[in-house]
Amino acid sequence: MSLVVSDAGPVHYLLLCGVIDVIPELFDSCVIPAAVLGELSHAHTPREISSWIQNLPSWAAIQIPGQIDTAKHLGLGEREAIGLAIELKANLLLMDDRAARRAAIQRGLQVAGTVGILERAAAKGLLNLPEVLHRLLRTNFRIKTEAVGDLLERDATRRRLTGSGE
Repeated sequence: MSLVVSDAGPVHYLLLCGVIDVIPELFDSCVIPAAVLGELSHAHTPREISSWIQNLPSWAAIQIPGQIDTAKHLGLGEREAIGLAIELKANLLLMDDRAARRAAIQRGLQVAGTVGILERAAAKGLLNLPEVLHRLLRTNFRIKTEAVGDLLERDATRRRLTGSGE
């Protein structure tokens, strides 16, 4: 069984792009720490996110970690996500924040961010990467221009090699 733990960022942006349903296509289940639920339930949260949180799909679960990571330079949601990923022996930890990703990798965790999930989903034919990336870039998601170019180039090469017209 493949299990992922997610911080707020990937859930937030996958929802805003309308592709959150790639998560159960790529993994069996996704656990969201309680602090991350709080972050996603903020008063100014976009409607599609708050609606999703109030009606969690069967493949998503909220859990309080037994231990919270001690990295004081990280937010509570990130520390809970790292702690829960270790506790549950998650196959993958989803997070976008660079410092949090570094901390997770130092603890031996496999990490992917929003873009990594989009690239995996595109490779499986679950979405049109240029189209979804365009939607992502209309949000407040931050990514370097060079990284976008590299991502689109890898996707175009993959589609050429596989004969996928997507």
